[in-house]
Amino acid sequence: MIYSRFGTQLTLKSKSEDSSGQILIHAMCAGMEEIREYHRADLTADNGPREIDAAIAQLPTRAPATPK
Repeated sequence: MIYSRFGTQLTLKSKSEDSSGQILIHAMCAGMEEIREYHRADLTADNGPREIDAAIAQLPTRAPATPK
């Protein structure tokens, strides 16, 4: 199970990369419908970093938003 750094259970949806090359994770908090972005460092897991890395590896990549 993956959690935010505050202990909220997350459902991971997709990933993207910001302009500095850091991975952003798009996830929903338990009980909420809104998708939020999290940096890899802001995630924790029951089974540690390997569980997080495995979950991120399975996520689809979200295309970057195009400026309007």
